Amino acid sequence: MLGWKYLSLLGLLIILNIFTIEVKAEEEDVVTVLPDCDDLEDISGTSSTPSSDPGSDEGTDEDLLCLDGSVLYNVTNNEPVKNLNENQYIVINCLDDEVCTSLTNYDNIDEIFDLLIYQYRDGKVTQKKSFTYLDTNNKKLITCKSNGACILESDEGYYVNDVSKSSFTDSPLINVDEIGDATPVANVKAGNTYAGADYKVIECKTVSSMVKCAAREGRLGEIFVNSAGTGLEDALIECSEEPPVDDGSDSGSGSDEELPEMDVYCYPKEATPKEYYLNSGLNRTTKPLIECNDSKCEEKVGESGANYLNAARNNLTDAIIFCSNNKCEKQTPAGVNKYYVGKDGDDVDGLIECLAGEGSEEDQCNLKSAFTSEGYYLNSGYNKSVNQTIICDSTEGCNALKVDLGYYVNAGNTEKPIIKCEKEGNECVEEASSACPEISKAVPGNYCYESGQLKFFTVNNSTAITATRSDNIYAYAIIPSYGFPGIKTETGSLFKISRFFITRYYKSGIIMLDKNGKLVDSLDGDTSDITLFDCNETTKKCNEREGCTSNTYMYDSENSKVVFCNDGKLEYAKFTGYVVDANRFGSGTKHPYIIQCKGGENCISIKPKVSTYYENNGYDSNINGLIQCNSNNCMTVAAKVGYYVAHGENENAGIIKCTSITSCSYIQVKNKIKYVNAGYDKKNNAIIDCYRGKCSVAKAKSGYYLTHTSTLLIQCTSPTSCTEFTPTVNYYDNADSSESSNTIINCVQNSNVVTCSSEATNNGFYLSSISNVLIRCKNGQKCKTIVVKNGIFRGAFKGLTSNKRSENVKNVHERTDDDLEEDGKMVNLRDNNDDAYGIIRCVAGKCAALSASELAAIPMCEFNNNKCYITLEYAMTKTATTSIAAGNICTNNDRSVFYFATDTVVVKPNVISGVTSTYVYTTTNTNCLEVNDSYNDMFFTVGSNIYTLDQGSVFQYYETGYYFINVAKNTLVGGNEIDAYNDENVKLYRCNGNSCSIIDKPDANTYYADVNKRILKYNVNNDVFTFAYEKDILCIFSNNKCTPNADMKDQEFCITYKGEIALTTADIKNRETGECYRANSISNYIYGYSQHLYHMNQFAAEMVDQTGFYIISLSTNTTVVSKNYKNKNNSIVVYGCTLSSCKVYEPREDTYYYDAQAKNILRYRNGVWNSPSTSGFAYIALDPLNTYIYKFEKEGDEITIQGKANYGYYYTIDNEMYKCDEEDGECKLIDRTGYYFTNSGEVYSCVYDSEGLEATECIRKNCAYYRCEVSSLLVPVVSRYCSYDENVVMNFPLALTEELPDKIKQGIDDIQKNNNSTAVVKRRETKSTFDLVCLNNYVAVDEKTDEVKICNVDQLGYVECVEDEENPEKCTISEAFHSWKPSLFFTIIVLLFGVAMNVYL
Repeated sequence: MLGWKYLSLLGLLIILNIFTIEVKAEEEDVVTVLPDCDDLEDISGTSSTPSSDPGSDEGTDEDLLCLDGSVLYNVTNNEPVKNLNENQYIVINCLDDEVCTSLTNYDNIDEIFDLLIYQYRDGKVTQKKSFTYLDTNNKKLITCKSNGACILESDEGYYVNDVSKSSFTDSPLINVDEIGDATPVANVKAGNTYAGADYKVIECKTVSSMVKCAAREGRLGEIFVNSAGTGLEDALIECSEEPPVDDGSDSGSGSDEELPEMDVYCYPKEATPKEYYLNSGLNRTTKPLIECNDSKCEEKVGESGANYLNAARNNLTDAIIFCSNNKCEKQTPAGVNKYYVGKDGDDVDGLIECLAGEGSEEDQCNLKSAFTSEGYYLNSGYNKSVNQTIICDSTEGCNALKVDLGYYVNAGNTEKPIIKCEKEGNECVEEASSACPEISKAVPGNYCYESGQLKFFTVNNSTAITATRSDNIYAYAIIPSYGFPGIKTETGSLFKISRFFITRYYKSGIIMLDKNGKLVDSLDGDTSDITLFDCNETTKKCNEREGCTSNTYMYDSENSKVVFCNDGKLEYAKFTGYVVDANRFGSGTKHPYIIQCKGGENCISIKPKVSTYYENNGYDSNINGLIQCNSNNCMTVAAKVGYYVAHGENENAGIIKCTSITSCSYIQVKNKIKYVNAGYDKKNNAIIDCYRGKCSVAKAKSGYYLTHTSTLLIQCTSPTSCTEFTPTVNYYDNADSSESSNTIINCVQNSNVVTCSSEATNNGFYLSSISNVLIRCKNGQKCKTIVVKNGIFRGAFKGLTSNKRSENVKNVHERTDDDLEEDGKMVNLRDNNDDAYGIIRCVAGKCAALSASELAAIPMCEFNNNKCYITLEYAMTKTATTSIAAGNICTNNDRSVFYFATDTVVVKPNVISGVTSTYVYTTTNTNCLEVNDSYNDMFFTVGSNIYTLDQGSVFQYYETGYYFINVAKNTLVGGNEIDAYNDENVKLYRCNGNSCSIIDKPDANTYYADVNKRILKYNVNNDVFTFAYEKDILCIFSNNKCTPNADMKDQEFCITYKGEIALTTADIKNRETGECYRANSISNYIYGYSQHLYHMNQFAAEMVDQTGFYIISLSTNTTVVSKNYKNKNNSIVVYGCTLSSCKVYEPREDTYYYDAQAKNILRYRNGVWNSPSTSGFAYIALDPLNTYIYKFEKEGDEITIQGKANYGYYYTIDNEMYKCDEEDGECKLIDRTGYYFTNSGEVYSCVYDSEGLEATECIRKNCAYYRCEVSSLLVPVVSRYCSYDENVVMNFPLALTEELPDKIKQGIDDIQKNNNSTAVVKRRETKSTFDLVCLNNYVAVDEKTDEVKICNVDQLGYVECVEDEENPEKCTISEAFHSWKPSLFFTIIVLLFGVAMNVYL
């Protein structure tokens, strides 16, 4: 039941509310309107208008108006109103619904009158709603609401003018003054703030490139800078809940009773100098502070870390404005007795003190201007844990101060007169002072504050030390644990006792005290009583020292002076400049500090944080002119002539210029200048770069720099190597140039001096001071130097010609000057004019501008759709070139455009009909290209020559590498489509940096690393190229080792970051290092061995597929030469190859190995490789399958194999006897002692050691016995009478038995079963040794075969008796032996022995 009552009551309230809203709406909608002419009854004869119409000039009904549709009528004559201008605004004043007149006089019009505004256009009028009308003639402002009701604004203040709905569009703001005159406000800027006439805030900002203003209700406490303020009296706008106070003046606002009812009123406020407010304006994010000076208030950024007293404060709440990092905020102190350093306008900082109010007054914060404080204040600011206290001085102002641990007199709280600081990085605290201890109970470290004085005890049972106002006292004391702030263990320390503090003293440097503990500041008198302490801020200790080190400087930190130790005597040094502080040490013996003084006063200790130099003003300046500081160590050094980065400890580092080893001066450099660095780090940073007043070392860019004088340049050949030099007349590449500021250095001759300056560049090429270097410049790009061998280039400017024909540059078509002259007159169209661009030609690395005659030899062409003809005009000159072949150029008339001939170019046919034969090089119907950037990635080939085209240049290309070029498309083959490499139009070019050649297909499988850094394999069996691997592996090569970026498994080759091919000896894991091969250049070939043996250069590796031996020096990986094997330190390896199957061979000591590539044979014996010194026979391995006795010829270091030995015996160049056997096809060393007749026709007696202890020794024999001549005469046998292939029967007569050698004599005397002894004869001091062969006509039986053999004298040995079918019972003679075998029996008769002598005469 109760719920229904509530619902009924709620419904009633809703109904009443709706009714009220409707009533208000009806009241607001009641607007006087211009009457409809049809609604007016016969008013033409009736005066409906009072005679005293306040808005009418005449007071007649002639001014009465009505509307007929959209046409404005004059009621009197019932006609449309006349004399209206197009777009004219008509102000209408209506007394009631039927009496409306045009308003032209505002004198008697009150704002309460209903006004209407219409605009006339095209004979019709339109009522203006939500509109602002400024009558500029009468200076009146009328504003219209959305319902069309308009009022005359007369209240003083500012009004927003929406220019999109206004009659005035030149300003977004209109001001109505105190007499009601309205004028537009000029110079309204974004961010401005104004006080609105309706007590709102008007803020202006940029919207869509236009400044627009808008009004809003203010918020309580907001403060703005009044943009309309004229002085301090109206400098601000304040938003308050209190309405403005009427001061009795006629301001147009009326009395308080006339003010609108508002929660917050915003109006102008008077300001006072040195007031600060938090900015509420639109600029508050960038300028959050308002500062008022003597004349105005301004929006400010606010000093970071500063405190400002808030002028809008009423008590402690929000009393402080704190600014940091471009932001400001209000802060409320935590209580009373709080102190801040406060800004005080343009004066030095004062003290903001927040104190308790007296009596009923509220607690307040106030600013106290600078004064001299009697002690310290505890800092309550943001940095109170760092700068714990505040001290004030009437001159220096108040400053937050970081203090050392100790005790301080508290000037801010009499109840707690001591500030105690006992932890670094923490806030200090206030405390009450303890009573002074009795002397007998005092211990070191005790203090007390009594009668306004601090007292300190340094020893037991002693009186306290106190300081006067004028003098501080220093005292050394040993303090027990925790006996003084910061001392945790017993420590000896120096203390400083002042009137207002007691602290430990340890400022780095020295301090000198007299016997009373007072500071010594003069060394003029007796210094024997001075106690010298060395202090260190790091250890926080001072140690008393005995004497000083001679010739050192010490920093007197308390007096800011420098003490010099002159042979043990202390002196104050008087100098201006720098010395090394030799009394302060860093790590080890380093001196990281220097001292700077001005006339010996105001000295400071500096620890340079960067490497830098200073002028040395110390005692040794006559020897060492500089102080060098680097790596925390400063020392004096001898200067060299040049420039050094100086004074690097500040932001304005300059340079030191040294003109001799002792004459150096500092220069502050304000301009942008480069210098050559003479400092210790010049190898890493060759340049000193000075810019905007600061100099620093820098790595140089290769090129040239302008320097401190226009007559010199700096040349940098690398980032670490620069020198100053005197330039010649030339252009130089400006290393300081950039894409945005592209300049070149031009050095010209003025009188007898060459001076240089930078100038803007043109498109084209410049000659440089180096014959094979050009400077290329393009718009929007930095100029670049290019090294040129052959090419032709468009000059960068017109009129460029050499004064005479260049001696090292031939004409394009080898024409002489005589060819180009006739009757002494040069004829070459416009080439003699300055209107034509010059042309530069480079031949064999020498570049020069073409002379006028050379330029005339280059044809001029007309060009259309890649077709060129030499122009008839040019061809008709007597010096004309009438045909050019592919690879040459012609140009347009002013030489600015090149045309590259891809085929023959001839003179344009001058025929009516017929066909001319123009193209001879190709079968295309085009013969040229316009040279421009569109072809700069293409390669054009003419035979083995490669050309590249770019804007203004035709360059003969030689860059080292392998190039797969599609000669039909003129493109470099690349990408992942292998078919592109096997295209029939693709040719492989090899360029070595000097020339290019077309590579024929190799005879063996070959790997190529092309210029695209892709490894390809040519398969000789399939005659195709393939990608060697699915993905090539990149590797780093260094010191014959490779580090790949992926696992190399079953992959022999990787490619370096430079595009070189590298062969690994085995699998290598990712990021690990292994052995590998890489050649140094494309022309330098080496051998590399992995799964196969490869003959490789820098970018290609051909698999060895030729049977033979390859003897390789491991130091060079090339075939051996004499210096390789004669040097015992060089390792040599032998690869034996059977076609492509190769392996490493361990050399046998009895074998020579033949390298067909080196044309040499080598044998490894006793740890040494040797090559034969003479020609002859040797046991040689030609390849892994063929080792035999070969005859060779040696000529110089080259050996030629002449042929393979036949079967038989051969005595080699190494004094070894070999038998080459027909049966097994091998040659072996003999293994028996005996006589051997070689195929060379020589007889050797060889002794074989069956035990292998001695090498077989062979001695060549002479014929020394007798043979039976005609008439049975015995004639001695000598070698010179032995004929080739002659069998000689040597006779040993019995009559001469006694003269025979012993063993022969014994053989004759004693019949033995086997006569295998050796006969030796000594005759004419020579020895000859023979084996007895057999008895004449004696028959022997073979013990093994039982075959019967007969001694045959003719055949010089036993022969087998074999039945002969043709001659039954006759013997068939077996082949003769070239070695004699002993017979079985002797017969004591004349023995006939046979010897076969085959001698090469």
